[in-house]
Amino acid sequence: MVLTTGGTIASYPDASGRNRSGELKGEDLMSRVSLPADADIDIEVRSLLQKPSNAITLDDLMTLRRECQVLSRSSDVTGIVITHGTDTLEETAYFLDITLPASPTVVVTGSQRAPHEPGTDAYRNIADAVLVAANPKARGLGALVVFNQSIFAARQIRKVSSFQVNGFAAPETGPLGYIDGARVNLSMYPARRDELTLADDVTLPRVDILPAYLDASPALLEAAAENGAAGLVIDGLGRGHVPPDWLDVIPHVTARGLPVVIVSSCPTGPVHASYEFLGSLASLEAAGVIAVPDLSARKARLALSAILSSATHGDVASTLRTLTA
Repeated sequence: MVLTTGGTIASYPDASGRNRSGELKGEDLMSRVSLPADADIDIEVRSLLQKPSNAITLDDLMTLRRECQVLSRSSDVTGIVITHGTDTLEETAYFLDITLPASPTVVVTGSQRAPHEPGTDAYRNIADAVLVAANPKARGLGALVVFNQSIFAARQIRKVSSFQVNGFAAPETGPLGYIDGARVNLSMYPARRDELTLADDVTLPRVDILPAYLDASPALLEAAAENGAAGLVIDGLGRGHVPPDWLDVIPHVTARGLPVVIVSSCPTGPVHASYEFLGSLASLEAAGVIAVPDLSARKARLALSAILSSATHGDVASTLRTLTA
């Protein structure tokens, strides 16, 4: 099954000379994809959304998840490919990874160049994603991202270029494998945690990301906490640090029962309580902040939102640590 949602990979040239993202329907897109001659794969296409990925919402994520759940119950479906805009591709892939069973294989892909542009990577990426989704080696690995002939685990993937065809990478671990023509090679297998159980009709709560930076105001924390956020994720400095005066506000936020998570804004390296000063990770944990070592802020936000939506999550901190261990 190929589910299309829009993005650059489904773009069409606008009268302005710029690309109108998400204009192509899935059937039009797939009609131009060439698979190897010996590939014995039956493909069905559904256009679920037609929008740029900056417009993807939490409700859209739940729609995608429900569609994948329905397809997973069919014995005819061995793999699911989702085409997606690259701006938020890593978030959608990670959300599906933590909320869907490991089978059938779910592969998310997109493109950096629109289908009509010279040297487009759209059709190559789709063909590669189909080959991976249909390959028995990829089963049970959770959600994967296929881009630029490389295979990545959804948890590790990050967008690293705004325009080059090698637009995604896994800075911590590298790719799991590659696609070379018709050959799918997997040399690493990601650790797999049990997926979170969500009700089909659940609404994902709002979790806000707050970046820490030189002399950042703690008013950001107060504003988010007082205006409807169900949880907060701090995109911390270095090993998990914030400006000292954030500790004037954070204890009041956590005392209200609002979960506050901190990750590192660095592309590689975990948060760690290596230092003792006001605003260090040690001081934050003493104030009730939950440290998450190996997730980006964007993924930690979705993990926290999904956990808060799960009827079986129990303690938020322990569930989050188990999910991301």
